Amino acid sequence: MKIQESGQVQLSPGSFMPGSRHPEPARLRLCSNFLKRSHSMNKRIVWALVLVLASLCAAQDQIVRFSVHAVLVDKDLNQKPVPRLALALKPLDTPSAQEITLKTGFDGKAETRLRPGKYRLTTPQATEFQGKSYTWSQEIVISGTEQTLELSNDNATASAQAASATGDSGDLTGLFDKLKNSVVTVYSERGLGSGFFVDPAGLILTNNHVVQSSDYLAVQFDEKRKVRAKLLAANPDKDIAVLWANPSAFPEAVMAPLSAKGASSIAVGERVFTIGNPFGHDKVLTTGVISKIEPDSITSDLSVNHGNSGGPLFTLKGEVAGLTSALLQKLAKIIPIEDAQPLIAEARKKVTGTPPSTELLPVDPSDKFPAEFLRTMLETEKLERKPYELNMDQFQVWFITPVLNYMARHQQEMAAARKAAERKGDTSQVKPGETTLEEAQSYSPLVYIYVDPKYSRMWSVKFKNGFQRMRLLCGGKEVLPVHPGKGHYDLHDQRGRTVDTTFRGVYTYLPDAFSPSCGTVALEVFSEKEPNTPITRVVDAATVERIWADFEPYRKAHTQSALSQPAKNSP
Repeated sequence: MKIQESGQVQLSPGSFMPGSRHPEPARLRLCSNFLKRSHSMNKRIVWALVLVLASLCAAQDQIVRFSVHAVLVDKDLNQKPVPRLALALKPLDTPSAQEITLKTGFDGKAETRLRPGKYRLTTPQATEFQGKSYTWSQEIVISGTEQTLELSNDNATASAQAASATGDSGDLTGLFDKLKNSVVTVYSERGLGSGFFVDPAGLILTNNHVVQSSDYLAVQFDEKRKVRAKLLAANPDKDIAVLWANPSAFPEAVMAPLSAKGASSIAVGERVFTIGNPFGHDKVLTTGVISKIEPDSITSDLSVNHGNSGGPLFTLKGEVAGLTSALLQKLAKIIPIEDAQPLIAEARKKVTGTPPSTELLPVDPSDKFPAEFLRTMLETEKLERKPYELNMDQFQVWFITPVLNYMARHQQEMAAARKAAERKGDTSQVKPGETTLEEAQSYSPLVYIYVDPKYSRMWSVKFKNGFQRMRLLCGGKEVLPVHPGKGHYDLHDQRGRTVDTTFRGVYTYLPDAFSPSCGTVALEVFSEKEPNTPITRVVDAATVERIWADFEPYRKAHTQSALSQPAKNSP
């Protein structure tokens, strides 16, 4: 008999089940001998005995399908399967019989086939989960045709998890608190990702695709502190890059401990976690299980959403085994940390001269635009686009406020609702749908400036120019953007085919960037054809007034919130 790692028991020719000393046990030998002498007996008696003995022989060969399902419940009452849990089954009826071993799969389930009888199930190795070690020892009686054993918190022996050599407990809450200050948000013209400190000099490891081809690089430590960063080294083939930021800007920063063994320090089925910034949220912990390990990549069921790329893959010892890179067919692709070591060494040699500036850059507001005002505007006002436009020769510029954005998205819905109300003869109850009302709560108090290249139809349909960068001037002084973005901009023909591609600008600014107190608000756009000579236009005063008026409800709500803060803190 062979016991395979999959948990299935396979019988080879001449093998026998636990409890037998020879290939032909005594009871089976008795059955065989009796049947050989049965020819001399009365046929009716013989057939009766044959049926009885056949029944006894069948009982001897009866096999029970035995299943194990191991599940632990976490602190939030979520059920977590226990993958790759080693199980041992010892027959108690025949102590000299061979022990059966098997392992659970990623779903925490295992299955084998057993003879009826008493067994003791044990787990040779403890399962570490949320700061505790779990083991199981169960005496079971196998009978019938199918039987399932549930392993859970209730029938486990739990003890405090022993501290590792590094002093970590494996508790995710403790590990998150300890390691969260090693992770930053990385911003470029193409978007955002995650990164983590790997050297006290301020070296930050991230993905190359997050920072490539970008003149603007910045890292954000928390909701208030964001500074410029510099690219020191990159490996596009392995999708790895090392940035340099001034560490004095983040005194609380900690270095993420890099595993000396790299990918060899983890195993398939092992629990891991990452800390990143999915969808721009600040430092979110995500857990998963290792699914596959290859020489140049690690695969896991971690959720790697937009903003998580470049974050660290931590083991439950608190060591970095890799960095997250992409999401492929619902599984995360992770780069082994050993692949990044040569690039980190290269970057260390380039840490010379003056470090990047510690000047704090504008950050996203932590609050939202007043939702009730947006709902009222949608129900009572009509959309006027013209005040939000600016013609800049080869570019068309749009100033997008939360008011314009919300009304433009839902104007057709409201127009249909008004016509339906007119047909019913009652226009007093025209309201947007519930989904539209809920969406009003999600708008950030920011001004988006879209700079779209115009296109020509003279000889062929193509863009006249491409966007390079822009500057917003308030009274002649540059206003720094929250995010200076640049993205691909495609031109399609009537059949939907792409006929030309260039770049458009998408910059975001805080509301006070457009203030009547500026005197003059101007825009400078630098193009691909003339990257050093800007196209300059003064923003019409009516446009500045409209943008300023759109944010009046936000300024009132923001002021009221600031005034109420001392009252909350007063005794």
